[in-house]
This record gives sequence, structure tokens and C-alpha cells, in this order.
Amino acid sequence: MKTFALRIGTLAAVLVAAACGDDGSSEGILARAGSHSFTVDEAVRLLAGQPDLPNDPQVVTALAGLWIDYTLLASTMAEDSTLADVDIEPMLTGRLEQEMITALRDSVILADTVITDAELREMFETQAPGAQVRARHILLGFPLQATDAQRDSVLAQAQSLRDRAAAGEDFEALARQYSQDPGSASNGGDLGFFGRNDMVEPFADAAFRLEPGEVSEVVETPMGYHVILTEEKEVPTFDDVAPLFRQQMLQQRGQRAESLYVAQMRDSANFDFQDDVTEVVRRMVEDPTVSLARRARGRVLVRYDGGTLTVGELQTFMQGQLPEGRMRLAQAPDSLLVDNVLTGLTQRELLVERAREEGFEPQQEYVDSLTQAVRTQLGEAAEVLGLRNVQPEGTESMDQAIDRAVEALLRRIVSGQQDVIPLGMVATGLREEASAQVFDNAAVAVVQGVARVRGPAPPPPGTPGQVETEPTAPGGGPTGGN
Repeated sequence: MKTFALRIGTLAAVLVAAACGDDGSSEGILARAGSHSFTVDEAVRLLAGQPDLPNDPQVVTALAGLWIDYTLLASTMAEDSTLADVDIEPMLTGRLEQEMITALRDSVILADTVITDAELREMFETQAPGAQVRARHILLGFPLQATDAQRDSVLAQAQSLRDRAAAGEDFEALARQYSQDPGSASNGGDLGFFGRNDMVEPFADAAFRLEPGEVSEVVETPMGYHVILTEEKEVPTFDDVAPLFRQQMLQQRGQRAESLYVAQMRDSANFDFQDDVTEVVRRMVEDPTVSLARRARGRVLVRYDGGTLTVGELQTFMQGQLPEGRMRLAQAPDSLLVDNVLTGLTQRELLVERAREEGFEPQQEYVDSLTQAVRTQLGEAAEVLGLRNVQPEGTESMDQAIDRAVEALLRRIVSGQQDVIPLGMVATGLREEASAQVFDNAAVAVVQGVARVRGPAPPPPGTPGQVETEPTAPGGGPTGGN
């Protein structure tokens, strides 16, 4: 049996429903997929008996999205179990383009791959890979938007503490009394062992420069002013780490060469971001399945020499991303979101076009083999879900048999007896071939219906007015006491 956290997390993560709309609730319809309808009453029956699932519109919408995907999959399998009529090739675009970019990088983006032992040893001495230090610090923060006078006052106090520590005064006692770092002050400023990349750069640089027992000058970071005492150092020998370190240095050179190549290509392409694109990008990140008119899909987000990036291209790309990645992007600030998504995607288009020019487009035979592999995997998924060979029972029509099979599948999912299998870009392709929609007002109606069936939730322990009973011992009497 799956846990509640896994079930609701999985449902939310595979929220691949078609566009939400406001029609349908008055008809008691939560979602439609082709000729099939998922009613409010059916959703209430599925969810009402699962009290550990939150009664929330997001859960309802996630369930409706799964219903759409699995209904369309079962319908497609019923028409042709080989899936020969499903256009798989567009679903492979992202993978094929990435393979083209990799081939371009390996062939055209050349980095210096020769590092002599002497060069490697010099790099080792500078970077100290694998090294750790144990340090203590005293942190004095300054207010947000602090004035120069306020900063000077804090700096003077930090300098005074530094001088006292360097003169031999007990660093631990100074940290306990003055440090404003809540995580280490009570421990005398002890930060334990950490690597160079575990701390912000100015702090790490200072701590690693010191020899054990030395006190740093005052160090400024975004957190404030620090005084650092390095107590111990652990540095692996060159011979211990040389093979792995060589690979890391070669990888860094390759990344720098690739970054330079892409930057030069981007500069020559003259990127021009159109006005008011932030809202569009955020909407696509949060819900790439939203239904768009042809004109909206064709809206230009970025112009560059030789091409454009449109809303439709952004939407297609985001539909192929994992839900976890989209969730991380959705939490990013607007400026970073636009830069990461639009700049990165436009650079990707340029790299793909350059790869085509260099002759790295995949052969059709290879595309055909991948297409067949996806069809096979999709058939196997349908088998596991119980949707591959749905057959009518008694006087059922095929549509009724599919509705029955999908309802049984969803019941197993919400009860934790069946794992969710996300269909990803396959689901997007299936929805493009059929009319599919979730009605958000109906999701609210489902929540209301589930609440009526479940009844009022019991108040949490300790709620005013709740009668509390005294715990009893195994023998039946009150616990403890004399």
C-alpha cells in the first residue's frame, strides 16, 4: 500500500490535464475526452472513500488529468493495439535534437585535452580538490539597506573582535557572546568540516588560506562581516586524487569551450526579447497543457537573425519537461525565469540549426527504430495499467467498457494499489488528436460533494470544547500517579 504522501505527490506531479475551462459544471461534467465524459458524481465516488487524500481542487484536477490520459490511451488501443496510427515521431523531437547538439559539441566545439602532470599538480595546489577545513566564525550582520554609517559601525566592531581574537582571547567565548549566526553561536561559532564549495566564495577563500590556529582579517559576505578561525585542515594527496581530478579539469575545459562557442553564436544572432513576455513564460512553465488558439501559439517571444521563438515552440518544449523541473522553474524570480527559459531555448534552436548545417541530422532508419521502441513501451504501459485489451461485457458498448476499465484503474491509484504511469509527450500527442478538457468550476463542485459525503472533519486534539479523556494503563486504570 502506498503512503498518502507518495499518492498525492504523484498525482500532483503528473498533472497533465488538458486546458481548464469554466463550462461544464452546470451539466455535472468534470472532464471530457473525445466521446467520453467524467462526471462530478463519478469523481466524488472515487475520492470520498479516501479520507487521507486532501479534499482539494488540485487533487481533483490531477485526477481528471489522469482520467483524460488513460481514457485516450484505452480508446487508441481499442482501435489499434499496435498504435500504428499514432504519430510518435513529433514526440521524439526533444531527444533527437539533444543528440544532434551533442554530436555538434563533440565534433565542432574543441577544447584543449592535453594537461601535463606539472600543469595538473599546479592546478591541484591552487584548487585543493577534496580538501576540507574545520572552522569557527563570528558573524555580525547589518540591516537591510544599511547606510554607510551603519556598515562602518558594524565593521569597526568586527575589527575590534578580530584584534581581540588574534591577540589570543578565547575565540569560542567571543563567538558565544557576539556572533549573530543562530546556527553556530551557541557552539562557539563551530561550523564543523566543510568543503570549498559548501560556503560562499569570500568566506571559503579566507578559511582555506588560513593555517590551523590562524585568525582571518574581517571578511564581508552577503550575510555580514565575519571573523574566521581555522582549526583543522584535511587535504588529500595529489596521488590520491590525480586521475579523477584530471577528468574534472578536462570537463571544465570542455564546458568553457562550449560556453564560449554558444556566447559567440548568440552575440552574432542579435537576440531581441519582445515586450511583456514574463507572464507568458510563467504561464507555460506552470501549465504547459493550456489550450491556445493558433494566433496565440504563433506569438513571437524572441527574434534573432534568421528566426524566431514562438509561444507554441515554448509550449511544446515545456510539455516535454519533467514536472519536478517545471516546479523548480516556477519558483524562480521573473528575471531568472525569462533568462533561463527563453535564452536557453533560443540558444538551443541555434545549436540545432547549426547541427543540421554540419550534417548531424539523424538518419530516418534511426528515427524509425526509436519510434517503434516508443510504441512498444506505450503498449507495455497500457498492459500494466490494464488498458491494452479492454473488452465489453454483456451488453456494454466499447465506450462503456473503456469507462469501466479507466474507473477501476483510477480507483486502484487513489487507494494506493496501483502506481501512476505518466504518459508525458505521448499524452500531449493523444490530446492533440481528440477534444479533451477539464472544467475547473466542476472541480469545486467535486470538493463540495466529497465534503458532504465525508462529513465534518473531527477537531484536532486540544481544540477548545473537545472532551479529553485521561489515558489509561494496560490494566484499565489511569497512567502514572501515586
